[in-house]
Amino acid sequence: MEETAMNEREQSLLAAHEARIAALVAGDLDALAKVVGEDLVFVNAVGKVSRRPEIMAAFQGGSMKVERIDADNIETRFYGDTALLSYRAHTTVRDGDSVIDGLTQNTCVFVHRDGRWQMVNQHQCAIAGS
Repeated sequence: MEETAMNEREQSLLAAHEARIAALVAGDLDALAKVVGEDLVFVNAVGKVSRRPEIMAAFQGGSMKVERIDADNIETRFYGDTALLSYRAHTTVRDGDSVIDGLTQNTCVFVHRDGRWQMVNQHQCAIAGS
């Protein structure tokens, strides 16, 4: 029984992760708002720290555009209503004058609240040589 519950929990987390990536690439802010917490803190591959209001405004204003996120090597760990999800991705993102294009390693913190997983923190770093 525990294994089934974990599988359902992991599947729901992975579904939230996939929905977030799809929303980012599509520029669908309504879908993104469902899987990204109001308290989101994001550190991109060049060390820029952004919060949800800044990110949403950048998408709306056109200064941020996610062209590609091809994720693999996804790993999950659960700690009560908190989960860590890490993955590698080939990423192409335009953020103002910065362009991140290459392999990144990502660590995300999700919190299960209001019946769904929401990402509240992400740290991304470039993988050397990519």
